[in-house]
Formats: sequence, C-alpha cells, structure tokens
Amino acid sequence: MSVIIRKLFKHGGSYAVDIPMAFVKCAGGKEVVLESTPRRISIRPKIKLDTLEEEPLFGEFLHALTIDALKHPERLYGVKEVWDKDWDKLLKNVKSDEE
Repeated sequence: MSVIIRKLFKHGGSYAVDIPMAFVKCAGGKEVVLESTPRRISIRPKIKLDTLEEEPLFGEFLHALTIDALKHPERLYGVKEVWDKDWDKLLKNVKSDEE
C-alpha cells in the first residue's frame, strides 16, 4: 500500500480529488466503491463480487426484519411450508456454500 497526499479542489458544488492513473488502470472499470466514516474515506474498484451486503442500509434492513419477526412470529413459516417448484427453477444454477 502506498500513501499519496493530494489536495481537494472545487468541482461544481462539490469537492474532488485526482485519483492516480495506476489505480484507474488496475481498477478495470469506471466505477468505484466509496466507504466512508466521519474520519476516513476509502476508494476501491467495484468488482462483480460486490453484493447486497455491502450496501450501507443492508444492516438496518436486516435489523428491521428481525424486530418485525420477533414482534410477529405468527407471520413466520417453515421452509417446507412455502417452498414450491418456482423456487427450484429460480435456484436451478445457483451453487450453495456446501457444494
């Protein structure tokens, strides 16, 4: 990992920073993922393996589902009660972690 210091510059109503050409060439695309906290921002190439779990609100979504499930357990069903042939078609070519 290398550390490069760059100055922010005004670009329209925002600020921007130049990204080193070596990063852009290695990124393999024109999209990046920004991960930020109040004290830090990370920029990384967007890859095909980026998943829904990377989305900032995904954790909040799961938390809301959990709260709802605990408040209304009568809405929950066993997988054998709701599984049908449409699910088999949908997941036909999906490999599980167990395979």
